[in-house]
Amino acid sequence: MSGGGSGASEPAPVVLPGTARFDLTGAEGGPGWRIFVAVPDTPPPEAGYPSLLMLDANAGFASFAETARRAGVRPRATGIGPVLIVGVGYPTEAPHDRERRRFDFTAGPAREAAPPGREVGPTGGSAAFLAFLLDRLRPAIAARWRLDPARAALFGHSLGGAFVLEAFARAPRAFSHHIAVSPSIWWDEPHLLAGLAARDRTAPARLALMIGEYEEALAPWQQGRAGSAEIAERRARRAMVTTLHRFAQAARRELGPQARIVSEVLAGEDHASVLAPAMSRALRFLSAD
Repeated sequence: MSGGGSGASEPAPVVLPGTARFDLTGAEGGPGWRIFVAVPDTPPPEAGYPSLLMLDANAGFASFAETARRAGVRPRATGIGPVLIVGVGYPTEAPHDRERRRFDFTAGPAREAAPPGREVGPTGGSAAFLAFLLDRLRPAIAARWRLDPARAALFGHSLGGAFVLEAFARAPRAFSHHIAVSPSIWWDEPHLLAGLAARDRTAPARLALMIGEYEEALAPWQQGRAGSAEIAERRARRAMVTTLHRFAQAARRELGPQARIVSEVLAGEDHASVLAPAMSRALRFLSAD
């Protein structure tokens, strides 16, 4: 698009150094996914690169890739070694495809009633999405880059964080590390707790749970703004900090002292701002092993 008759052309998309992007189609030609990859500057170690698979990549891949790149330069100072970042998103330029992610990240409808007059859309695609990650995406990445199967993390935020908890419980050997940031446990807490109770006790358990301080109440900068009463009511109803602590306690109780369950409330952050500081913590959680 040009403006004002200047003849200026649309600027080319920015491509981060050391990154790649490609699309994978869905089953039988159905809707596909856009895959983003950030490769460390250093050659892979003998065992292969540690990897971190992040959800909602349209919104957060660039930040995660830059966090990993900068931190990996000085691992002794940061506690973060080189990590290959794999982002899973959708073929759109928007930050989120809300309908697709709601279907992919959930096992069924929310227990919370939808607001009057609002169509929530289809849910229940989490099993098929997990199968895509393991059967389609993982081989496609392994064919291009050497990966360490013993160090493979899954990272998700919000509804993606709830999907991480589902994968942690129902496919415990698929990933070595699970990182759930501000997980939407409220969507179906009984389902997630049932999966946790049924989890294979012989599978290694490394789970990091993170949430912002202001995810159950208004942050100071939100006080008195338009719509703040509605936000406060929703946050109180969903009680995300309380439910995260409750899930962490259940995980420690169910899985025993051999499980590594880390839970952290990030001071001064809310549901949106928590994502950036959670990225470096997630990388350190993976690199610690």
